[in-house]
Amino acid sequence: MNKENLKVALLYGGSSSEREISIKTGKAIESALKKLGYKYQVFDPIEKEKFISDISNYKPDVAFIALHGKGGEDGQIQAILEFLNIRYTGSNSKTSAVCMDKRLTKDILRNYSIPVPKNFSLENIKFPVVLKPSEEGSSIGVHIVFNKNQLNDALEDLKNYSNILIEEYIKGRELTVSILNGQVLPIIEIKVKEGFYDYKNKYFSNQTEYICPANLPFVVEEKIKVYAKKAYEILECKGAVRIDFILSEDNIPYLLEINTIPGMTEHSLLPKSAKAAGYTFEDLVEEILLGALNE
Repeated sequence: MNKENLKVALLYGGSSSEREISIKTGKAIESALKKLGYKYQVFDPIEKEKFISDISNYKPDVAFIALHGKGGEDGQIQAILEFLNIRYTGSNSKTSAVCMDKRLTKDILRNYSIPVPKNFSLENIKFPVVLKPSEEGSSIGVHIVFNKNQLNDALEDLKNYSNILIEEYIKGRELTVSILNGQVLPIIEIKVKEGFYDYKNKYFSNQTEYICPANLPFVVEEKIKVYAKKAYEILECKGAVRIDFILSEDNIPYLLEINTIPGMTEHSLLPKSAKAAGYTFEDLVEEILLGALNE
């Protein structure tokens, strides 16, 4: 089907805590679709019933999902589109639901000998630890905790989340690997001036440094790429994903999480990695779209 006849539904916004980032991602993709000459319409699924009715009337050939967080990245929107028989970008509803749950993701990957941080319960905690909601993205609610007092503060801050992950804190280099339609792209190292790669450093800081390709020993680089590709395949990911690692001081890459709808803002990592592999932003958007159409 040529692009003149193709109808794209672009989905961004939504009702999650990452709505603001989703809108930034969506607007960047919208600009690319315009430049590429695709026919598209924007849909914001903040009101589910209206969304279902509107998208059903539009009858798109494919939906480009640019939603982050709950309702967009956790399999809910994917299940709706599957029910409506609309093709869409990215992983299916089952994979999306599994990857959104960081604890479940790591429990699965641990069985395949992919290194992941140790899990703790409140009873058997060994400091330092990282506390975070198990089902949020964009580093929302992440706390690095070194003692009992900090632990109590973190638990108080996270009291509205039902599913909290407590895992060992691994000091090391922050790395991320993007995979596009099964192709592993160059690894990025993230260096922050202070703290860690949290929401502020991720989206608003100009102090954060991105090194792509990351300067790694060949053997370590290959090992990370193998783990990333293996995780992508085990969990049956599709389209573009971003997999975050921490490389410990003794060069063991620990997989932290899998993002099934990576950000596509000017600060985002997937476009940076794709650029290092020779893709313009428009190329990247088109590759994601074609990946969904060629399923």
